[in-house]
Order: sequence, then structure tokens, then C-alpha cells
Amino acid sequence: MKSEAILFVDVNDTAVPVYTYREPHFAAARRRGLACLTAAWRGHRQPQRLEADSDEVFWLPTLSVASLDTLLRQLAERYQVRAVLCHAGHASPLGQMGCLVAELCQRHGLVYSAAQAIDRCNNKFLMRQALARAGVRSVAYALCHDEAELQREAERVGYPLIAKPPYGAASAFIRKCLDWPQLRAYYRTFLEQYDRASVASFYGESHHFTDLDGYSHHYVPGRSVLLESYIDGVEGSVECVATAQAVFPVLINEKLLLTTQDTTVLENLLITPPVAFSDVQQQQIREYAVACLQAVGLTYAVAHVEFRMTASGPVVIEINPRLGGLYVNAAFQDIAGLNPYDLYLSLLLAEEGIEASVRTACERVAHHRQHYSMFAIYPPASGYFNGFDGLPWVERHPAVLAFGHYPVGHYVDADIEEHYLFKGWARVASAQDAQALYDALQQHLRPMIDPMPPAVADGVSPAPVAMR
Repeated sequence: MKSEAILFVDVNDTAVPVYTYREPHFAAARRRGLACLTAAWRGHRQPQRLEADSDEVFWLPTLSVASLDTLLRQLAERYQVRAVLCHAGHASPLGQMGCLVAELCQRHGLVYSAAQAIDRCNNKFLMRQALARAGVRSVAYALCHDEAELQREAERVGYPLIAKPPYGAASAFIRKCLDWPQLRAYYRTFLEQYDRASVASFYGESHHFTDLDGYSHHYVPGRSVLLESYIDGVEGSVECVATAQAVFPVLINEKLLLTTQDTTVLENLLITPPVAFSDVQQQQIREYAVACLQAVGLTYAVAHVEFRMTASGPVVIEINPRLGGLYVNAAFQDIAGLNPYDLYLSLLLAEEGIEASVRTACERVAHHRQHYSMFAIYPPASGYFNGFDGLPWVERHPAVLAFGHYPVGHYVDADIEEHYLFKGWARVASAQDAQALYDALQQHLRPMIDPMPPAVADGVSPAPVAMR
């Protein structure tokens, strides 16, 4: 009898994982008695990481629909592969794995989000087009590929505006620009330094694509830039579950503290349930998040919608076809009573009773009064992270339920992207209580950053990396 299994397609080969996604889904699969298989490019730089938690790893010459299709047909001799998944929320130099996996699943009759929907989430230009077509509240936008086009389109979009990569991650190279000199300076910095970002691979590959109006674009990482009208208002996120038939806005997080750097925006402190949004506004936010996911066509997903609440109502910043970062997983568990990794596998395995479970979770959230906060500390300067002074204070604090910190010995760039040196999840009484905890945390927890790399046995310094 063939063993039942899931297959994870992995492209994350930085020295420190850019995200933690395969491992918790494998844990959820093993609780179901499923074998856990991994497919990766044979040039993957961290093979030991994949081999450590996979029942088998398959090293492929390319990660294409054709190569993965061949692998699945070979696996069918020994396994009944019940689901194929990946981290769908980013592009990569090997292609958009989410879109490739979607096409693969369609061929083999497996459950997955549509490739078109994933593309419309990850390509923020296509997201804006899809929202406009559906009549969902949005902002003016333009995709630019050179400085002349940038100047011309900026005048049309209007200042202030946000400039950012159409694909991207870790808030790398995002800047609010008030005028052309600022935008021109941003663009020249982007051209010169885009590959400094530890998440530069998430810009994806150079390729041509056709937009929703039928026009062709040549996207070039490190050159193509998306312009959007600046959105003014309190920022938040909606954590959603999308089935084939419905979208459930499960949780709303409010961002209490944001820090703007030259070319990045950092999320320091969040609270849920939110405190700045009235009950009426929260209902507007939930309805708006549903409209956004329906506009891009996203189904079979645990998704993360970022927005700002304006005078006209919520306006989307981005839609991520994946679980949110920081401690959104803990928020699902502690507030909604849902394990998001089990939930996502349930979607892919087409298990029964999912919508009933999510409705129950939404009712639980609606009656929930206890506040929780997630928070992050970022590097005060670029350099090599050598740990924290003051961790025992955090370990003893009764409000802190979970925390994690960046691995020691690796380089962090404080200027162009977000690096969670420290992230935490805490039970708090109010927004003021959350702010007081964060202030105390900054006083007691002191990151140690050295401009020089640590000595290592083989004489090779750790590469720049990021953690989600």
C-alpha cells in the first residue's frame, strides 16, 4: 500500500531561513500520518537544512512545471501525494513558485490557489489593476522601467507617493517621496544598491508579462519600480481564510508604531483586537478585505491583507497569499483557536467542515476582549549581530508569551530592509500597556552589533540574511 504524502517545493537557501514555513506544515502533516517530501533545485546552498526534516529530498536540475510534473509521476509509483505546496507569497530567481505549483496542481487534480490569483497578489501592479477592474477602493499607480518614465508617471500619480519594487519583501526599498528630487534620489539608490538587500532574490526574475489591459511589460529586477499615491491613515492588517466559496476575515491587527527609514518602513508594535477602529470601521475593514481577495480571485489560502484606514474607508497596501509574519500564527492560535498550519493543510487536503470551523473561530474572535501585542526590535546600525544583553529580563516577564531572536554571527543591514533582531508576542491590557511593555523592552534589551565579522573556523564570514 502506498504511503500518503505531501510535497513541499523549497527555494529558500540563504544561510538563515528567510521564512519558517516548511517546518510547521511538515509538523502538521506528520500529525496526520503523512510523509513529508521536499523538492529543491540541485544548486540549493543549504541541503542539510532540507534533509534534516524531510523524509526524502529530491534535487532537480530546474524548478519548472515540467520537472515537477516528471517528479510527481515518478513519486506516484511509491506515494499517494495528497498535496503540493510552497511559500507562495514571493517571487524568486527560479520563478514564481506559487504560480508553478498552482499549474502543477491543476494538472494533477490537486487543490491549490489559482496561478493567476497568486500572480495578482505578488505583482503589486497587477493587484492594483485587479482592484480597479472590480471597483474596489484603491489609489493611483504606475509601473515604471526607467528614470524618464518615472518622472512622467509621478506627475500623473501625484505627490506625495510611495515608490517600491513591484515584487519584494521585508519592506526593502520602500520610500515616501514628496517631490521629484526625492524620487530621483531614491531611484538612483535603488539602481545602485538593490542587490544589497538580503531578500533581493524576492524581486524575482527578469520576464515579460501582459497586464489586465493587454499591454506587455518587461519587468527587470532592480530597475522596474511601482509608484502609488501615498495612503494616509492608521495602518493595520486582516488575517483571512479563503475557501473555494467564501472569504473569512478572521483577525484584525492594528499597527500602533511604525518607523520610517530612508528606504524601508518598520513595523515596531501591533495590537489585536484593534483599538483605533470603531465597531463600524471594523466591519468596513472586514467587508473590504473580502472584496480585495475576491477581486484578485484568491481561494484555498490563509492570506494577509495590509491596509490603511483613510477618511474614505480602508485602502489596501498589499495582499499576501500566505500567512502573515511576526506572530500572526500565535494570534490565530490564541485568539481564534485555529492552528494556521493545520488549517492550510486542511484546505489543500479538501477536508470537510473547514468553513464551519472558521465560522466558529470568527465568532470566538468577535467575543474576545483580551488584547495581545506583537512587537519587533530592529538593528540600530548595520553590522554583525552578536546577540542581546538583557534576555533574562524578557524570559522572566510574565506578559511575554513567546519570543525569538535573529541568529548570532550574521550581517544585518539597518538601512534598506527590515530585520527582526527580536520579535515577541505578549498578553497586554491596552494599547498603553503594550507601548509601556515595548518601551521597557527597549530599555532592558540591548542588541550588540559589531562592524567587523566574527571569527569563524573556515575563514568565511556569514552572508547577509533575513528572517521572517
